[in-house]
Amino acid sequence: MERATSEAVEVFTVDLADFFKEPYDSRIEPFNYALDTAMRRVEGHPKDLAPPYLLKRPYRLVFPYITERGRALAAIPLNGVAWPDHVRTPFTIIPVVRQVRHSRAELDTVLDTVLDTVLDAMTSPADDPRILSGHIDAERDRVVIEVTDVDPRLRRRLAQEYGSDLVAVQWSPGGTRSHLV
Repeated sequence: MERATSEAVEVFTVDLADFFKEPYDSRIEPFNYALDTAMRRVEGHPKDLAPPYLLKRPYRLVFPYITERGRALAAIPLNGVAWPDHVRTPFTIIPVVRQVRHSRAELDTVLDTVLDTVLDAMTSPADDPRILSGHIDAERDRVVIEVTDVDPRLRRRLAQEYGSDLVAVQWSPGGTRSHLV
């Protein structure tokens, strides 16, 4: 919707219709199990690794890292057993290793800070109904704040505080709040 500039963060919308139209494919199950294992690895090393994510067509698990130690941890194959269609399926998935700029620890800190501090400073507290949620966009290595109303001052303030690539705003007009992360 609005690209990031040096003075304002990106604003985008998400069309979930395509996501819900896609049929279930049981071949993804080993990757889902591997993703859970990778997430536990990130929890143990949040300063070395960033959140992993899945890509489709073909299925791949991408495991981002920050440090050399993180690179070594991300490159370790993910083994386990999945049960797609109730069939025991052992798997070994070799992650696609990718260097990124922001660790899980940094993204978590920014998410907490944005929700607790920056929005309060904008006289838009975290309990404001315009703020629906906040989450980490693993694929783009950034924090996303979901809102029902886009405020140009918020875009500028976020870019000023964090730069225009670390935080983005997802505009969801008519959205309802699930919970703030």
